[in-house]
Amino acid sequence: MAQLLERLNALMKRLLIFAVIPLFIIVFLFFLGEQFEVGRLAAVASCEDSPNKTACIRSRGYLPDRPFYPDLGRRYIGGFARMIGGDLGASYFVPPPPPPKPETEEESAQQSPATQAAPATPSLAPPPANIPPPPVAPLPPPKK
Repeated sequence: MAQLLERLNALMKRLLIFAVIPLFIIVFLFFLGEQFEVGRLAAVASCEDSPNKTACIRSRGYLPDRPFYPDLGRRYIGGFARMIGGDLGASYFVPPPPPPKPETEEESAQQSPATQAAPATPSLAPPPANIPPPPVAPLPPPKK
């Protein structure tokens, strides 16, 4: 009985050293990287209305484009979190703003004030009433 307990104790130590502790470290690094990403996305959101987004994001300690972080520690941990989070279904993509549409004077003169205020929506007409329902196949007779 003592040998069985010693083997069980050795197995539990190996399991703790080679499975539980590395798993804890990986989960800890993922949560830390997620906090870095939350901070970066908060900086991007707060600089949304800024006339110079690049300078605004840099003033908050982040880079405007990839790799997003100026130091290697946050760069690697944040990249790890984006990789794992992306596999789990999260999206860290910040869409670029659409380019402004240049409008000439002729186009603005052709549009009336009524069409500028309310965009035209397509009207959806109901389907015609004289369409017969699709044929239904008869059910097979019940088995006895």
